[in-house]
Amino acid sequence: MVNSMKTLGAAHRPLRELVADELRQRILDGRITQGSRVIEDRLAEELGVSRNPVREAIRALESEGLVEVTPRRGVVVTVISAEEAHDLIEVRAALEVTAVRRAAARGVDPAVLAELAEIVATGSEAAAAGEFERLPMLNTRFHDLLARGSGNGALVEVLRDLQNRLQLLFSTGVQRRSGGAWDEHRRILDAIRAGDADWAEAEMRSHIRGAASRYEDTRAGVAAATGGAA
Repeated sequence: MVNSMKTLGAAHRPLRELVADELRQRILDGRITQGSRVIEDRLAEELGVSRNPVREAIRALESEGLVEVTPRRGVVVTVISAEEAHDLIEVRAALEVTAVRRAAARGVDPAVLAELAEIVATGSEAAAAGEFERLPMLNTRFHDLLARGSGNGALVEVLRDLQNRLQLLFSTGVQRRSGGAWDEHRRILDAIRAGDADWAEAEMRSHIRGAASRYEDTRAGVAAATGGAA
């Protein structure tokens, strides 16, 4: 990891940003789970950096809602409650249904459609191969492109503001149950290609119901494994 940091540093980005990127990725792909402590000294040693950029990175992630700094436990990865999860899913449904309806009705640039198709193919292959750590970022990119296809800049920005929380919610634990999600993505893409807004809406609503179900299944599994502490 030290070599990785040095290589990235050659791109002339501030070290705090590189550390923030690495820590963010570890959280969002599930390597550091909700409720886990982030030990500054240990992270600095792993990355081969001093504590200062680690502290600055933690402040950045705190502002993004990914970590919380508490007097008793120190730095802890944010735990999304069941109530907040349901709120996020509800807001996501309203926004993404609007996005795909608009995208289907107005048409999407062929280059964007091609990228969406490539993401779906890659995600399907990764899910089939059990490469679950690759799925959160692919999923985020897919949904970001759908939002951009709506042509509504405000909608894109609102969804991006929610993206980290959504990705934390649907991190690797959920992705392990998400093989069918990539079939759902493919059907959404088919509907947009066909220019059928009603079909696109129906597929997106089905996809979000599936995501909510996968989240609930994962949460129930965690609760069973921890004696109800989910």
